[in-house]
Amino acid sequence: MSWFTETLRHYPEIAIFLSLGIGYWVGGKSYRGFSLGAVTATLLAAIAIGQLGISISVNVKSVFFLMFLFAVGYGVGPQFVRGIAKDGLPQALFSVVQCLLCLVAPYVAAKLAGYSVGSAAGLFAGSQTISASMGLATDAINRALPADQTKALLDAMPTAYAVTYIFGTIGSALILATLGPKLLGIDLVAACKEYEATLGGTQELGGASQAWHQFELRAYRMAVQGPAVGMTVGQVEARTPEGTRLFVERIRRGGTVQDAKLDDVLQADDVVAIAGRREQLVALLGPRGIEVDDPELLAVPAEGVDVYVTNKDVDGKTLQELAARPAARGISCARSSAVRQKRRSRSCLAPSCIAATR
Repeated sequence: MSWFTETLRHYPEIAIFLSLGIGYWVGGKSYRGFSLGAVTATLLAAIAIGQLGISISVNVKSVFFLMFLFAVGYGVGPQFVRGIAKDGLPQALFSVVQCLLCLVAPYVAAKLAGYSVGSAAGLFAGSQTISASMGLATDAINRALPADQTKALLDAMPTAYAVTYIFGTIGSALILATLGPKLLGIDLVAACKEYEATLGGTQELGGASQAWHQFELRAYRMAVQGPAVGMTVGQVEARTPEGTRLFVERIRRGGTVQDAKLDDVLQADDVVAIAGRREQLVALLGPRGIEVDDPELLAVPAEGVDVYVTNKDVDGKTLQELAARPAARGISCARSSAVRQKRRSRSCLAPSCIAATR
């Protein structure tokens, strides 16, 4: 144990990454749905390892703190800009009220408990889960006090932070879930269901846990005198009624499977894999199509993706207009959230699209 302790003291970088490793390992564990999480577990692991008397370079602390600030700003920045652009004034007023309450509550608690400045700064940072404030408090203490007086204050700060951070994360969630609804006089479960329905979050037919799927890929054999014989794939897809989108994905000809191209000419006895909505396949091809089972032909890679619209050329176009573009071939819109349903006249792509393409 002494060898291990001396090793960590001589190589404090090992202690840093050891804290991260233990924290992420413990944070990933859960008991009856309860988990500390990576952040809280890492803090507790660092406190335990820090009891061995390990000193970390001030430069290392600054570098890691700046990395933390960069990561937070990089992740939250776009949301912040969009929020300010949408309803900046209410958000600004709410921020002022929130900042005042977050500052006054720990200040009063620290005064009543007789905490030092270091413990008070840790109490503020942990209880409000504002990690960035520890860096500000450290700089302020280092500038205002001589070096011989700062060590005790700086050592007390992370201890108070780690202990109160647990309540800042878990306690706030418990208060919001139990005390909050009583103060507002609402039924939390009913309100959540109503909000979910408003945002289009109700269960949709054809989900991952259901046997029925909205989009299908089926194989049909071309009849000798069929109307599509001698036509190109592009012509066949263009003949579908308005509002119907069927795509010829693959063709089996003479025992060979090939990906379908728009200029491929269909021949008699070809077996084609056609993708589209289930009801459209049943209505258009079911009565007169010769459906066959061809696992190799139907093994078309499919992918469900979330799409965020950033191209200005797409803005102002309806889904029907964009469906006629070559780039939209093989892509079907599966669902749209309530927010983007309101933008259907302006935006083409829904947040979830099923792409039955190569």
